[in-house]
Amino acid sequence: MNWREFVTDAYRAGPPQPRIAKKPEFYPGASTQQLSDAQLRLGATFPVSLQSLLLESNGVMDMMAIDGGDWFNDKWLLWPVAEIVDQNLWYRSEGTDTYERDFCKLVFFADAGSDGILFGFPVTPDSVCEHSIVVWHPIEDELADIAPSLEEFLKRWLTSTIWV
Repeated sequence: MNWREFVTDAYRAGPPQPRIAKKPEFYPGASTQQLSDAQLRLGATFPVSLQSLLLESNGVMDMMAIDGGDWFNDKWLLWPVAEIVDQNLWYRSEGTDTYERDFCKLVFFADAGSDGILFGFPVTPDSVCEHSIVVWHPIEDELADIAPSLEEFLKRWLTSTIWV
């Protein structure tokens, strides 16, 4: 799959917002070594979809321009590999002080940009990430299914057919 084309098309299909323009910013792809190291550190095999997206672009930044002004970074649509590792390791060590959740059973890859809401893949007992996406609401410490795949999640998130 050509992820750059897929994500760009999803941005174009999103609802227009008065005075606001949005677009993705892509980065050089992660290396296979970076992905291997990340999976080893997190003890989970990432889904092929996440691996292929990260190999194509190591993170995707949501860019915004208001009233035709300069483009600026709004938030990560998808974290780079280093951020995926850092965020997950933080929740696995520090998050257990606040939440009664086994964060080793999740691999987070993005946030909603508000209220600490995170998106991730459930991890099976054999340490493989499922293809489905869950959303974690930290205020309630609740998980909910949100999309059957990364592709569907990105398409629905960017076209505002799902929200949190």
